[in-house]
Amino acid sequence: MSILMHGDAAFAGQGVVYETFHLSELPSYTTHGTVHVVVNNQIGFTTDPRVARSSPYPTDVARVVNAPIFHVNVDDPEAVMYVCKVAAEWRSTFNKDVVIDLVCYRRFGHNEMDEPMFTQPLMYKQIRKQEHVLKKYSDKLISEGVVTLQEFEEEIAKYDKICEEAYTSSKDEKILHIRHWLDSPWPDFFTAEGEPKSMTCPPTGLDEETLRHIAQTASSVPVEGFTIHPGVSRILRGRADMTQKRLVDWALGEYMAFGSLLKDGIHVRLSGQDVERGTFSHRHHVLHDQEVDKHFCVPMNHLWKNQAPYTVCNSSLSEYGVLGFELGFAMASPNALVCWEAQFGDFHNTAQCIIDQFISPGQAKWVRNNGIVLLLPHGMEGMGPEHSSARPERFLQMSKDDSDRYPEFTGDFEVQQLFDCNWIVVNCSTPANYFHVLRRQILLPFRKPLIIFTPKSLLRHPDARSSFDDMKAGTRFRRIIPDEGPASKSPEKVKRVIFCTGKVYYELAKQRKLEDLEDDIAIIRLEQISPFPFDLVKAEVEKYSNAELIWCQEEHKNMGYYDYIRPRFLTVLCNRRPIWYVGRDPAAAPATGNKVTHLAELKRFMDTAFNLHAFEGRSF
Repeated sequence: MSILMHGDAAFAGQGVVYETFHLSELPSYTTHGTVHVVVNNQIGFTTDPRVARSSPYPTDVARVVNAPIFHVNVDDPEAVMYVCKVAAEWRSTFNKDVVIDLVCYRRFGHNEMDEPMFTQPLMYKQIRKQEHVLKKYSDKLISEGVVTLQEFEEEIAKYDKICEEAYTSSKDEKILHIRHWLDSPWPDFFTAEGEPKSMTCPPTGLDEETLRHIAQTASSVPVEGFTIHPGVSRILRGRADMTQKRLVDWALGEYMAFGSLLKDGIHVRLSGQDVERGTFSHRHHVLHDQEVDKHFCVPMNHLWKNQAPYTVCNSSLSEYGVLGFELGFAMASPNALVCWEAQFGDFHNTAQCIIDQFISPGQAKWVRNNGIVLLLPHGMEGMGPEHSSARPERFLQMSKDDSDRYPEFTGDFEVQQLFDCNWIVVNCSTPANYFHVLRRQILLPFRKPLIIFTPKSLLRHPDARSSFDDMKAGTRFRRIIPDEGPASKSPEKVKRVIFCTGKVYYELAKQRKLEDLEDDIAIIRLEQISPFPFDLVKAEVEKYSNAELIWCQEEHKNMGYYDYIRPRFLTVLCNRRPIWYVGRDPAAAPATGNKVTHLAELKRFMDTAFNLHAFEGRSF
């Protein structure tokens, strides 16, 4: 049974409470009723309720779902017990939320150092006159002959002894013992000591037969007599055509990753605003009959006879509440791929509390693995400051790998790095790499949050295609994609190496070809930003030992990746070679709202990237 504890001030004041109530009866988010227990101290730290809320009761927010609300005097324990039983029966009978308002008081201040008389003098004069509820109730029971004074004192002494013994023994504990939920699959996921069963990750590629089967399902309607929209029909024909050519776009790569995990018994859940179709109309995981109202089909649930379930659900227009729900869902089992997609990457900012307080430091705070995946559409497309940036700089600032120390691992460098990090941050530039990183998330012997900056224009970019060969058995996620063109054949002659990540690669590659600089300039893509691929970057800079090194990004200089990658590059280079910045100038907003300015900025940094004399005479 779901039980949530709240404070009165937070219950009335925090918007996430309202968001959560509106999730309570949605099919893909319901817990089939939650008992909300509000500890109503009638004060919020030092703030009087009369200036803290506009409603008579702190629990009035629950009226948005017509939940029953029981107000009960906590000085009457029997009334509290009665109300709790009624609330539990309501939840069990109707599978809906119910609220218990425990009307009480805070005997002392907000904390050990707080003096409540400063701000609530009359209230606390009254509180100090109040008998403790334990004294009131014990006197009542003794006067009624239910217990004797001796029995009461013995029970108090017994409980005090339990607490004292536990406190004393805690001083001798040297090891943190991790306890899992009794019915949780987590204990079997680790060894008896709570460690990963291995420190390796198998290849994430698949045999061609499996890839082709998933692609064919993604290109068809598995239900007879189902009429789809002509536009969707065109998309499915396009997928079928790609399958014939052994090619994969972004949507099909995602389909293959999800479908293959379902075959292996892994529950896949994709949640967020408009995810069923996809904000950019690329996904179409739910097909709607054009002739029959509310008749729809989810082809991915028709892939295999005994597959795991696929849940794809449009969420309410909420980030904070929904991301919190998905985080909890991912915490329940390591055998589920739980993905939350922001409508645009910028919109995760209204869920920042969940990211800062729970996802980034979750394992450090509570010794709990969590494999939630955040899909954040990101890219400077000239769409203005609210629809351009997933704020990669924020995620990288919270990544805990050391910028000044080259990691020294024995065994699998990649897996060891992932085991030590607090989360994984990637910006894939190919559908195949997106496919691999989703599968790697489940095949790893532990769980870490995964942040993926997903593309927008690349969803339909003709060059952003992968071959089946990039996803076949034996292949895996590429943390770096080296230059594989003419420059890589004669690395000693290369004059400049441009490191970049994400969509800007395609703009750089196009411009390099236009300027006929494919022999002189190598372009290398960082696909995994954090933990930083020190080993692969080291190999690349040593390969191009005579070349000038550039970091190019489309984001502004004080945003994006530069502040994160620069000190790590210098660590790899032992501070002997510079890495120059090419990109937009520092700015207050993530992007301009003026299309002309956007294009001028793009041209300016593209010109710099391919001007081989741009940094001559610069001191390092």
